Amino acid sequence: MVKCIYIDDDGMSAGSEILLQAKDNRLKVEEVEIHCSYDVENASKQNPVSHGVKVLLILLQDMELRRPLYYFTLPGMIFAAVGIGIGLELLRVFYHGGQLSYGLTMLMILTTLVGSFMAFTGIILHAISKLIDQSMRRMDATRRARAEPSSGRVTHENRSDIGNKAGDN
Repeated sequence: MVKCIYIDDDGMSAGSEILLQAKDNRLKVEEVEIHCSYDVENASKQNPVSHGVKVLLILLQDMELRRPLYYFTLPGMIFAAVGIGIGLELLRVFYHGGQLSYGLTMLMILTTLVGSFMAFTGIILHAISKLIDQSMRRMDATRRARAEPSSGRVTHENRSDIGNKAGDN
């Protein structure tokens, strides 16, 4: 039994969840051959479309929490750079006496705004995910400290002089 893997889902995404947590905990995963038969009546209880949507939502959630800089900030910066490039080209054409194309101008505005929003969303999600990770580590450390018998160590819980008292200010 592996104590560092906690399965939240009871559906088909439990396997993906196990693999993600195994990777997070740097566990070795080995594939083994199994034999199963799918040609039985009522083999699946889920509609394939709803199951596909659930898997997609789980992947999006993974993208949001685990790698927001890669999935949001990097593409956002690329979109914004393309929008700025289009804007500079439009400015060059306009400066030399040409007319602005309505469609290209709207494309420039759209790509710049979407790219900027994606980049900032990725940065914000990255900060939030780091805060969540720190909170989880602190909670785990607190649980472990409470589970261990007192070893005479001085910790935050058993020191009376730690805190934000009026005399500390």
